[in-house]
Amino acid sequence: MSKRTLPRLLQTPSVILLLIWMLVPLSMTLYFSFIRYNLNNLRRPEWTTPSLSNWRGFGNYEFVLFKAKDFWFAVQNSLFIVSSIIVLTVVLGLAIAVLVNRSFLGRGIVRVLLISPFFVMPAVNAVLWINMILDPVLGLQGLAVAGLNDMIDGLRDFPILGAFFSLWPEIDPISFRATQTSAYAVIIMVTWQWTPFAVLIFMTSLQSEDQQQKEAAILDGANAWSMFRNLTLPHLGRPIAIVVMIQAIFHLSLYAEIEIVSRGNGNKNLPYLIGEFSTNNIGAASATGIFAVILANIVAIFLLRMVGKTLMD
Repeated sequence: MSKRTLPRLLQTPSVILLLIWMLVPLSMTLYFSFIRYNLNNLRRPEWTTPSLSNWRGFGNYEFVLFKAKDFWFAVQNSLFIVSSIIVLTVVLGLAIAVLVNRSFLGRGIVRVLLISPFFVMPAVNAVLWINMILDPVLGLQGLAVAGLNDMIDGLRDFPILGAFFSLWPEIDPISFRATQTSAYAVIIMVTWQWTPFAVLIFMTSLQSEDQQQKEAAILDGANAWSMFRNLTLPHLGRPIAIVVMIQAIFHLSLYAEIEIVSRGNGNKNLPYLIGEFSTNNIGAASATGIFAVILANIVAIFLLRMVGKTLMD
């Protein structure tokens, strides 16, 4: 037996198991997307079973694309939420990693506290944010707005500043459960949870930064911004690309945060739309799932090419 044959034989069971784990659910989803499969249909009870006699062809895809009112909104909302989270986490992660990379008293404790939000369960994170922080009445947002309004009322009694502050309108707290703002609540809470992941990756990469180049730049009179733009940022090119790719794949499947914040009221993504369809119309849910897989693969291929280009550079 050659040296290559034995390792391949040892890897074969795990590879076969992985293929079964991936291909069986995908094949079932693809099959369901081509048949009429409704869990509750009193008029046509034969549609309640996944039979090949209920073949519909591309009817489910046509229904999802042209008749389901929330499909294109879900696609647009998915891309908006994912792109916003990625931009915020990368910017905040870079800023925090550069600051924490310096030596100061208690740096180890600060690093542990910065990473801890990443280990909070998504559902717990959503409940804490929407009830204790973003709630317009009992949350920190409501208390802060009420305190600011009280402070402005007190300043109106001053002889000189009173005329200026009397022009200020009363500030109303934002209801993040509303249709127009629920997506922003999801972006805020997921950004808070995933920024530590970016900080951890960037801090690890900053440990390997060439300090001799920075010392030479300081001797040449370079300022902090110039060193960050020309030395630190190119050094973090690969970690940034990896963070973007991993987060894009994970955030395309957000569900718990949207369910807890708005119950899908004006704030749906593709996984949430699949959940709504799956309560009855399994065929439409499966077709939407195939579209979600296609979208995820398009994003993954684009990001993988970006990461590969970064790694080759």
